Amino acid sequence: MNEMERNEQLAEAAYDAMYDVHSDAVAKMHYEDATLYFARAAEAARGLGRADDAARLEQRRDHVRNVFRSQFRPL
Repeated sequence: MNEMERNEQLAEAAYDAMYDVHSDAVAKMHYEDATLYFARAAEAARGLGRADDAARLEQRRDHVRNVFRSQFRPL
């Protein structure tokens, strides 16, 4: 597994964890982790010359941001 794949898995796990909490503050921590790991995965993809994967990962990060902003109370 390469760095891009590891970070993508960590991002998806953090995104899933966002829904398994009972506190907006904890959800925000998972949200921040997810967006960070998606950014790292996209950076790793660019380093591997995989522009399509980088774009896909950045779109996924943006989706997570939109979901968080629409479903969780801002802190």
